[in-house]
Amino acid sequence: MKYFTTFFAVLIIQLFFVFCQAGQDVTTAASLARQVVEDTGLGTMLTLVDSSVNEDFEGFPFGLMEYYADGCTAEDNGDLLLFMSNLQINSRNAQHQRQKIGFTIRSLKEINQPIGNTSTPVQQPRFTLLGELVQMPKSLRKHNMACFGKMHKEAKFWEQFHDFNFYRLEVQSIYYVGGFGGMNYIGWIPLDLYQKKDKRLPLLRQD
Repeated sequence: MKYFTTFFAVLIIQLFFVFCQAGQDVTTAASLARQVVEDTGLGTMLTLVDSSVNEDFEGFPFGLMEYYADGCTAEDNGDLLLFMSNLQINSRNAQHQRQKIGFTIRSLKEINQPIGNTSTPVQQPRFTLLGELVQMPKSLRKHNMACFGKMHKEAKFWEQFHDFNFYRLEVQSIYYVGGFGGMNYIGWIPLDLYQKKDKRLPLLRQD
């Protein structure tokens, strides 16, 4: 009984200090979002089903995991570089509605301090990028592969397939969930804050 009383007392004290911390501001959230984008390299691409793909589910949201690379443009503004086959469904959908693309990313590292002794994915940052998908010119293919291949070495093998092309997701809006509300920022991040690389902060935890 004494053990449980001590345990709950310690837990209550920990929760008290956690909830008394100042809430995360939007600038910190933007910095962490850029750091997660740089570190992760994969997420879920979201498109709207086109009738040429499936007439019965036209307009439904469709998501599949995709690789991406960050920092491959001169601007280094948080846009994503993708390398996809024209035959896959997300690519086919995007050919018809390039202006309505989503891409969700979650941190694969433990950034936020765990509550108690364990951490769960819902305690860590995740967000959705909204924007337009633009096919990159063939003249940049060598440069794009050099950058993309640093993050995804196996992608160099795909270059021999003629149905693969590079695309740039030009980010227009960001919705961010930093973890639990109150302790972490939840909401829209202004595009200018997200694009400013000099605003990024080091990760709090990298266990």
